Amino acid sequence: MQPAQRLIIGFASAGHFLHHVLTGLFLTLAVILEAIWQRPYAEIIALWTLGAAMIGVGAPLAGWLADRFGHARMMTVFFLGIGFASIIAGTVTDSAEMGLALALLGGFGAIYHPVALAWVSMTAPPDARGRLMGILGIAGSIGVASAAVIAGGLAEIAGWRMAMIIPGIITIIAGLALLFCLITGRISASNHQPGAEAAQTAAAEAARIPWGVLIVLAITFMLGSIAYTAYSTALPKWLSDMLLLDSGRAAQLGLIVGAVMLMGSAGQLIGGRLADRMPMKALYVATFLIKLPLMILAAWFGGAWALLVAVVIGFMFDFAAPVENLLLARYSSGKRRGLAFGLKFAMGFVAAPLGVNLVAWAYGDAAGGAPALFLTLAALGLVMLVAAMALPREAGARTALPAVPA
Repeated sequence: MQPAQRLIIGFASAGHFLHHVLTGLFLTLAVILEAIWQRPYAEIIALWTLGAAMIGVGAPLAGWLADRFGHARMMTVFFLGIGFASIIAGTVTDSAEMGLALALLGGFGAIYHPVALAWVSMTAPPDARGRLMGILGIAGSIGVASAAVIAGGLAEIAGWRMAMIIPGIITIIAGLALLFCLITGRISASNHQPGAEAAQTAAAEAARIPWGVLIVLAITFMLGSIAYTAYSTALPKWLSDMLLLDSGRAAQLGLIVGAVMLMGSAGQLIGGRLADRMPMKALYVATFLIKLPLMILAAWFGGAWALLVAVVIGFMFDFAAPVENLLLARYSSGKRRGLAFGLKFAMGFVAAPLGVNLVAWAYGDAAGGAPALFLTLAALGLVMLVAAMALPREAGARTALPAVPA
């Protein structure tokens, strides 16, 4: 890779890590603020509602702005904006101010996914896009796993305010470093390449058949978001029941769930590497073929077998992520790629609450718990399998997306 491409991967990976850290800090700090502010936990955690909504609602706008003004410029706005928002959240004096600060944090947090994924897909070497998408995914998974540790550790050492302020300062420093790279020309602010390469890209885009493919991907995105949210939401309860853990062993359960999620996250790197070498349609279809019987088996497995099944299901969800992102990059116009990714994450935001409600229904009095949940997820998987099989073949498509200058 060229030096500029390495810088882009570095900033995009750091941004994914920091995005999930900063958007996850309050989830742990809410427990601490319950005692400090003498307010019910339900009232405090609800302050994140608007911020969480902004991450999904703001994604299409963020992607559109990146397509118009440059992905690198918007990534600078992301680092500086979410960093300042986190600092503001650490200086508030009451819950109303905290709610506004978290809304601001969520608004800037909406920039990362549509902008960074489009940025990397357009600038990475064509033969390494999948591997690099996998690296981005791993960075985000580490951020998710680290958020609670960072929040709790900093709050213990320096107080809850510093737990918001210090990560914010670090994020601003990253933004200033990216700004320096833009000013000095180490990274180009332009989304598109000049001359003959631009004509080659334009011809490749004109040859694509986007609408039917995008409809198929929209189906798998929506149903996949429902399935993943339901699975990850139910995972602690399911493993607690399968391993016969009592309610007093919450710390042990947390470690088990965290370990399962982290082991599964390795699927992003492996899926990305294989996407550089194999037809992506075949890989995408394979993820649904493998998950389908596992979802059925998960309804009844107990003990150590449940742990193994949980790891493999999580692995396949993460395995599909870089493949899915590369499919969207392939079939979306380079001029509108940020918007395409923004719409994807907005669809995920809309679909995710349905996954939570699916868990609530499954564990209700009449539904029957894990068997009802996993059989429903298997049915969703079957629909996604049929949809994925409708994707076109990829003959000659591996070089259809030349990288733009970084």
